[in-house]
Amino acid sequence: MKSTKSLKAKQREIYHARVKKLQRAGLLGPVDFRKKATPAIVRTLEKYNSVISGKAATVQAGSAKDAARLRKTLGLKGSGKTIVIPREKGERFSFQKSTGEITSKRKGYVEGERIKKTLSKSFPAQPPTGSNKRLYYTIPERTRGAGKLKRKTFSSFNEMLYYLSKYDVNFEDIEDRIEVEEIIVDSRVDKVRMEKIRKDRAAASSRLKRKRRKETNRKAASQKKPRVKR
Repeated sequence: MKSTKSLKAKQREIYHARVKKLQRAGLLGPVDFRKKATPAIVRTLEKYNSVISGKAATVQAGSAKDAARLRKTLGLKGSGKTIVIPREKGERFSFQKSTGEITSKRKGYVEGERIKKTLSKSFPAQPPTGSNKRLYYTIPERTRGAGKLKRKTFSSFNEMLYYLSKYDVNFEDIEDRIEVEEIIVDSRVDKVRMEKIRKDRAAASSRLKRKRRKETNRKAASQKKPRVKR
């Protein structure tokens, strides 16, 4: 009997901790812990499980209107002034009231390195002159408004524009959703990014070659004359 009570007490503690975490993030209103969790509370806990587990961060916009605009633009979740954003380990987000941008910073993989990310349409097409940083541009996965696009990272602005042109997507349509990261050249994270991009390019080239080979074989088969029986 004691073990049953202990288990129930532990479950209550977990439930209280999960609810309070969402309340601090502004994603859940007042909850009466004396009563059983309502279906609405359970749905909210499931919806924002990524926030509870630490896989997503929350940031408060200046107003509910700004938050709603950013959530719609970036394809993010949230409620009221709160915006929920997928995060890397140690990444901290903040909302810049002066520019309406969402920025984040996190430690890099070498001593003193800091990685900065900006979620906004106001970003540079190349690093400042004399800078030892490289800019990476990431298009989040998107299925509304700009067609179906997979999450993809590019090491240059022009490369990203070329990719968009192949899918007949206007840059202006997804400008607000592009993530930009500043990374020190030749750092560990820079090398990891470049290697991933290299593999993506190789895979895309292989897919294109297979597609062309199939088209060539299909045309050859259709042009082959049927044998006439005598």
